[in-house]
Amino acid sequence: MYSSHWTRRLRAGRDSYSERLEAGEEEEKKEEGGGEEKKEGEEKKEGEEKKEGEEKKEGEEKKEGEEKKEGEEKKEGEEKKEGEEKKEGGEEKKEGEEKKEGEEKKEGEEKKEGGEEKKEGGEEKKEEKKEGEEKKEGEEKKESEQKKPEEKKEGEEKKEVDIKAEGLEKKPEEKKEEASKSPDEAKSKPTSISKESKESKESKEKEKSKAKPVEGKLTGSLAFAVFAVVLGSFQFGYHIGCVNTPERIIKDWINGSHTKHFGSPLDEAKMNIVWGITVSLFPAGAAIGGLISGALADKAGRRNGLLYTNIFAFVACACMGCSKMVGYYHLIIVGRFLIGIYAGLTVLVPIYLTEVSPTNLRGMLGSLHQLFITISILFSQILGIPFGTPDLWPIILSFTAIIALVQVLVLPMVPESPKWTCTVKGDVDKATADLEKLRGTSDVGAEIDAMKDEAAAAKGSGTVSFGDMFRGTLRWPMIIAIALMMAQQFSGINAVMFYSTSIFEQAGLIGNAAKIATIGMGCVNVAMTIISTWLVDHPKAGRRTLLLIGMVGMFISTALLTLSITFSRKGHTWVAWGAVIFVNTFVISFATGAGSIPWFFVSEIFASKARGNANAVATMTNWICAGLVGLLFPPINGKIEQFSILIFTACLAIFEIKAPYM
Repeated sequence: MYSSHWTRRLRAGRDSYSERLEAGEEEEKKEEGGGEEKKEGEEKKEGEEKKEGEEKKEGEEKKEGEEKKEGEEKKEGEEKKEGEEKKEGGEEKKEGEEKKEGEEKKEGEEKKEGGEEKKEGGEEKKEEKKEGEEKKEGEEKKESEQKKPEEKKEGEEKKEVDIKAEGLEKKPEEKKEEASKSPDEAKSKPTSISKESKESKESKEKEKSKAKPVEGKLTGSLAFAVFAVVLGSFQFGYHIGCVNTPERIIKDWINGSHTKHFGSPLDEAKMNIVWGITVSLFPAGAAIGGLISGALADKAGRRNGLLYTNIFAFVACACMGCSKMVGYYHLIIVGRFLIGIYAGLTVLVPIYLTEVSPTNLRGMLGSLHQLFITISILFSQILGIPFGTPDLWPIILSFTAIIALVQVLVLPMVPESPKWTCTVKGDVDKATADLEKLRGTSDVGAEIDAMKDEAAAAKGSGTVSFGDMFRGTLRWPMIIAIALMMAQQFSGINAVMFYSTSIFEQAGLIGNAAKIATIGMGCVNVAMTIISTWLVDHPKAGRRTLLLIGMVGMFISTALLTLSITFSRKGHTWVAWGAVIFVNTFVISFATGAGSIPWFFVSEIFASKARGNANAVATMTNWICAGLVGLLFPPINGKIEQFSILIFTACLAIFEIKAPYM
């Protein structure tokens, strides 16, 4: 690369070195021998010019004799040292040569014979010539030692380039250009290489920072945003359990209202059908809400979508709260359908939580959707005890109007999902500002870059339709999402939640005992869901493991629950408390995995562009299954009683067998 430059410098160095060596010899001869040594030096030069051939032969013979003498006189350590000095070259070899020359000169003074001195001169000349040949490498090394600062810099810079270029070779054209460059340009090139190496190092560090998972903490802004959106989860869960405790009282009022308007009461079979419709219209509305949630999430945004859904909550609460006042039980049915639409739209909650959460908190914060559902179920069951009277039960059905009002007031203070703002709206500045607010720091570049990359990939792939969710790379994740939602509902959880009081009464618990058992079940559900929010991000647990463990637990619990109710009906009243135990083990198993994981797992396995439609399809599937359970369980339970639970046992067995292959 720098061959011409280094050749010129080596020649100049060799010439200067030979001149210095001759000058040094002349000065030594002057000091030792005076005038006689000068004459001898002249004679040596003449003899060298006239008899170079003879002197060469004599020099070689003398050199061999001297080498033998020196080998005898010198110790083995000195010989090793000379060997090392020859290998090292440079200064060490020079010192050894000067010592040798001094010994030869002393021998010449003792003999004082001109012929011998001439021979010694010939030998010295020959040695100098041979040394000149042998010292080429030594001189080059010496010069390299004298110019170590420059060479070290160049060597280090070359090393950095070689390492960071990862074995890439330069093109022949580039090599020719470098060879044609002047020495000054060659000197300046290492600096440019070092700059390039620094740039490549910085780019690699950026790539590494992108690859690392983004970790963060629960800031005040993030906690407030989470609280604001999970108020929607609270309303969702509340209306799952609010009809459980006052079921008998509401049924009696419906029968009385029907008699008033149609002139005849409903028999037990028809009453079960009406109640089944009332209960099942909630999941039916939720299926519709889930279907439109994707479009709402993509068009209006995650936060604004949740804000608009409260319209359904206000209208639903008004219908159910006024039903007793106007005397029409049909308003309860309409209200349950509308609040169901609201519940389906609350799928925006886990989407928002997943998108605003740091990676290390995503599982925990995503589980808060299910946690607040369980808390609100328990709250509705507790509220049903003081308000579950013939006069106050409308308060239970319309209570969430207060929660909806609070959410409408606080949601505008919460930032929109930065991922939606960046990837869907394309407003990077707004997304950066919102993310800095949520993280409590300005160091959000890595997350924003990841969002930009996702947005660029989404632009290249076009729009995602519902049909696209079942084609290509999206098909298998969509199948998994649907299977998870079906497993959640066909586990029988809503049958237990909707009809737990009836199940306990079938087991032999009467009056307040059945209500207290239902509340106890709600407490267990909340406690276990809290534990699962920690387990879901634990390295030794994880999503799949918790799902499988939960399904095994539910399978065993439903089988034992059926046995306990059967023995209780045969007169073994003490077994009734076994039913309470197995209902609670069922709830514990459900909360371990199938309760919370499907809701946020669907958001995790899809990119932002497909996330809205994926959640819409999954939520619709969930609520269709829940509606089927709510609609079919009462008549089936009326026919085969406790053995209806075995249907869920069979479903759990199927999912348990198929789950390992997903």
